[in-house]
This record gives sequence, structure tokens and C-alpha cells, in this order.
Amino acid sequence: MAVLRDIDSWERMAEVIREVGFIPLFRCSVDGWSIQDRTAVSFWFEDEDGELGPWDWKVDVVREGDIAYGKFLGGKAAFATREWYAHLMNWRRSIPKYRMAEGKRFKAVTKSDKVMKKYSPAALSAIRQAGSMGSKELRMICSALGEPVKKNTMDSVMAFLQMGTWSVVGDIQRVFNGPDLSYKGWQIASNTTPEDLFGLGMETHGAESSQEDMPSWARHLSEPEDENARTADCTPEESRRLLVAHVREMFPEADVKVLEKLI
Repeated sequence: MAVLRDIDSWERMAEVIREVGFIPLFRCSVDGWSIQDRTAVSFWFEDEDGELGPWDWKVDVVREGDIAYGKFLGGKAAFATREWYAHLMNWRRSIPKYRMAEGKRFKAVTKSDKVMKKYSPAALSAIRQAGSMGSKELRMICSALGEPVKKNTMDSVMAFLQMGTWSVVGDIQRVFNGPDLSYKGWQIASNTTPEDLFGLGMETHGAESSQEDMPSWARHLSEPEDENARTADCTPEESRRLLVAHVREMFPEADVKVLEKLI
């Protein structure tokens, strides 16, 4: 299937994300399903005018406020609309491993899981209390739990929180360096929660008594116009199936097992 390379501005990039629903930034194992696949070659990273393409355009896309960005598809950078991200939340937050971030019981066996069990609750709590927080501040907070936390460890913790749908990128600041204050693509991101970004869990839809034991983020998801993107009555497994089916509707040849690993 021929891929339409129609992304040539941040505005078009935002349109494509809203059209597709959720999409990786870089190429993945599903041909055609990424911002990179959809971007005109001349715009990928730098064109003759010095524009950095999607790497820079994501700053403006994130600032639109209705699109989530973070490492939440197979641990890689991706975008999602509110409706489809809500399905991802419904699925991911049901997985015991990711519930460690809220202090839930999980037998951490691997070294990586032990690190996440130690630091992710502190990082998530700090983000929730502050509303938004940078990695440098989070490193200081997590370092207070014992030995100093290295940057690569903090990056792994943040990737874990983003995969668990506990955190997303809240804002991205462009960094200008040198005597001429030139911009070479260096950026600093802050971290927030999808609840703060989208207002998930803030609406009041008059939840039924049978929903009282559900967490607010699952109980008060809004109902978008597309009935297939509604999550109020979905089990986590149903949300996962909807996510996989949505990608396969666009890319019928996509391997279900491959999609399940990403989702």
C-alpha cells in the first residue's frame, strides 16, 4: 500500500494525529503507521531552510492541549487523541506491573522492575502534587530515597510512567544556545498526568452505583462522537481489542501479535 507523505507543517501533523487517533513518531514494525512514514522526506529533521520537521513541530502539537505525547507505544515516542488515549489508559492501568506506580503489590524480580517499584511511586506522587514537573526536579526527589539517581535511571522511570499511562509530556520548551541564541533542536520537557492534560476524571456524568468502586479516571471518561471510542462501559480487554482493531482497520496486514506488543 502506497503511503501518503502529506505532513509538511505542524498544523498538518496535528491533523494527521487527530485523523489516525494514535500514532508512533518514528517508523515501527507496521509500515505506514508513523509520523515519519507520513512526512515528506525533505521535511524529515531538516530542510533547506533549517526547519527541524516533526522533531520541532511536536512542540506546537503538544501545546494544542488535546493530544498526548510520550513513550507509550512499545516504549517509543507516540501521539494520541484524548479519546484513544483513554482506551490506552483503561488497558494499561489494569496491568499489575504498571500499578506499582500507585504502590500496588507486585513481585519485582528483575533489576529494572525493582528500580521502578522503588522510584515510580515517588515520581508519580510528585507530578500529581505539582501538576507538572521536570526530570531534574524528579531526580532530586527520587535521590532523597537513598543513593543519587542518575539521568538514565530517571529517564527509564519516566518511560515506565508513560507506558503505564500515569504520565505524559506536559509541555516542551525550545532551548536557545550560544551568543546568537541559535536553536538546534535541543528541548526540555515537563511531565504531567493525563488527568491534568485532558481533564480526565474531572467530568461528572452521574456515575451509576455499579461504578462506585471504579477509579475516577475510568468512571468519568467522556463519550466522544465516535461510538467505537467510548470507554465508559469497556473492560480493559475490550479497550485493548478496540485499539488493535483500529490499527488493523487502517493497516489490514498488520500482525495482531506485533500490535499487542506495542499496545
